[in-house]
Amino acid sequence: MDYLKYLLPSAVLTLTGIGVLAGGVWVWMGLILFAVMAIPDILMDFDFSVRRMSTPGALFMLFFQIVPIAFLWVAYWIFVSRHPGVVEIIGAITSMAIITAAVGLPIGHEMFHRSEPVSRFLGGVLSNLFLTSYIELEHNKNHHVETSSALDVDTPRRGEAVYPFILRLFIFIHTNSFAQERRRMAGYGKSVWFSPSSRVFWQWVGAVSLLGVFYFADGWRGVLIAALTALLGSAIVTIFSYVQHYGLQRVPGTPIEKRHALNHTRPVSRVLTFEIVTHSQHHIDPTTPYWKLPAFKDAPLVGSAIGYFFLSLVPPLWHRVMRRHLARWDSEFASPAEKELAKKANIDAGWAA
Repeated sequence: MDYLKYLLPSAVLTLTGIGVLAGGVWVWMGLILFAVMAIPDILMDFDFSVRRMSTPGALFMLFFQIVPIAFLWVAYWIFVSRHPGVVEIIGAITSMAIITAAVGLPIGHEMFHRSEPVSRFLGGVLSNLFLTSYIELEHNKNHHVETSSALDVDTPRRGEAVYPFILRLFIFIHTNSFAQERRRMAGYGKSVWFSPSSRVFWQWVGAVSLLGVFYFADGWRGVLIAALTALLGSAIVTIFSYVQHYGLQRVPGTPIEKRHALNHTRPVSRVLTFEIVTHSQHHIDPTTPYWKLPAFKDAPLVGSAIGYFFLSLVPPLWHRVMRRHLARWDSEFASPAEKELAKKANIDAGWAA
């Protein structure tokens, strides 16, 4: 039965693709599905069940998702080639960005955390849908090292609204990934831009390839549509980082423990995101595959990842809700040193009473 649960991402990807192909109001299918799934996820309790899956079966369910993702983007190309109107384009961009970010990128994330070349290649291809095929450089070598500390740009500051955070993290993903690869290639005496062993080289090759494919769908209009989809998708990805790490504290260099990630272990969130919302173990050991990630009861628990995504878009309401969660984190989870960091963070946020 656990295997069948992961047909939900496939169904969402496929239905979104069908909606895009149908055109008209159906292009909003992805956004509607995402919003509708929030309802049961918010109403249901936390899911602490253990996944009973064999390694071959779990990997099959992971790699099978490539089929509906490919269908979704082929459908999008066909849609763009029909020269749709502006309203249809807006709906399609919104649906494509949110479903590729919320469903497709967690699959890519799981793949680029694996060690074998095929998984890492496919993870890069899926990341390239947002023109960030080298995102794993920043993700693995900065976020997973510095998570929840002041050195981690992926961890939002207390009182920081989601919109400036999106811009701040988006810029850092590209500048940090580029800087990492430039240092590495300099050590080999090779060009960061033109050496085939450089991730920056494949970053721009991937971007040109994706945009070039859409040029053949509708000329420069198609390029603009693909670029806008990628930018919106990247912004949505940063929102999920915002939701999963908001306001947490860790002394740089200290061990990463359960308390250093927010967990949104609701049933729909778990399946839709290939378990990334069972977030604590992923940061303790990033090599733990999705079907072995335990849903801890003694880790910081918040609500539905989908529901909190929408909540974050309304900063005053978001801060009101999250202040209660962070007050509990400060009192029940923080170490003595982290309590001091939290006090200062609350003052900086203007929350000190």
